[in-house]
Amino acid sequence: MTSQLHLLNWGMGVESTAILVRWLLEPQSRPFDRFQNLIVLTAQTGDEMDETKYLCETHLFPLMREHQVRLVQVAKASASKRDGYIILSNTQQPYELHIEGYFPLSRDLLQSGTVPRLGRPHICAQRWKGEVLDAWISDHITEAFGPYLGYNADETKRAGKADGYTCQGHPFLYPLIEWGWTRDDCIEYLYRTLGILWRKSACSYCPFQQKQAAISRYNRDPKAAGFTLLMELNALAFNPRMHLFSSGTAYDLMVKSSNQAAIAELEQLLRQLQWAIYHVQRTYKQLTGKNGKPYVNSDRKVVLVDEGNKAQIESKLETICHRHHASIEDLHGKRCYLHRRQEGIYPAFEEFYVVAPKLAKNKCRNLKAFEQNWRELTGPAKPVQLTLFVP
Repeated sequence: MTSQLHLLNWGMGVESTAILVRWLLEPQSRPFDRFQNLIVLTAQTGDEMDETKYLCETHLFPLMREHQVRLVQVAKASASKRDGYIILSNTQQPYELHIEGYFPLSRDLLQSGTVPRLGRPHICAQRWKGEVLDAWISDHITEAFGPYLGYNADETKRAGKADGYTCQGHPFLYPLIEWGWTRDDCIEYLYRTLGILWRKSACSYCPFQQKQAAISRYNRDPKAAGFTLLMELNALAFNPRMHLFSSGTAYDLMVKSSNQAAIAELEQLLRQLQWAIYHVQRTYKQLTGKNGKPYVNSDRKVVLVDEGNKAQIESKLETICHRHHASIEDLHGKRCYLHRRQEGIYPAFEEFYVVAPKLAKNKCRNLKAFEQNWRELTGPAKPVQLTLFVP
């Protein structure tokens, strides 16, 4: 166990990299006397953009090796918090940024048939970064200053939300706010000192980025763009409302920006996959939050029914639809609704079969509770639900 260390939570992006580079180049800016007292800690989601790897390995790691700065890279061991983390690297001579991670966030999202949700807290970052970093610190550090976080001078409100939270008794520290540095100041500093425009650190399919920045990034990396399209296509199959960006689908964004290379990459990925029919049941309830505002809680059950090549599976879907006297729709994949949800009515439910790449697993958070709720919503004793089936 190590004591009296300074921890920098390094997100690999503009702000936290600017902190680290300034500490490396300007001794008077450091809150510590020796680099032996600094640990740079980062968590890998497994889906970081390749350009982040290039920037770090080419422009930052040589400086870290020169000053023998300790870099610890960790990653989530599985989708479950109980399985802990994997140490990918722990060295004072870093050469490789392990963006491959161990259990990628994308694997969990594909198996769940979803994508990160806009308008929600960044659960993906909390689970694949925050929980992993906290666990490593708890296991290896008895006392330390920090962690230092890369919140900039325009994010004082964000930093204020962390007031009262500590890491082993020490409050979080914000060098950029102390220096009065904005994000633009960080970008300018890195360009002036390293001679490079540092890019935003993000997973390839991250929805939390500006539209034009996403277009530029996907034009630079068609492979990442194609994988993003696959992620979204998979999610839309299970929920047609699950488009990646607030402005619409990533696919439409690629088409409008004439990114044919991304679409070709998607088609290549799809040719390599098996296909499946999934049976999807989803329930909706309107609840009231602690703030008194209503919100909708949904739950679902997903079951893989059959698998094969795409032509075989689409033919089998026709048989299922005929048996249920339902018509086939082409809405982000061929599907047929047995029961269609009527918007704005709660409680509500929907049920359909859909053709999708064989990526998702059977899923239901609490099977017993779901099936009981499903029976209550669909049973003949609930005449209010009949309004949901009126064409």
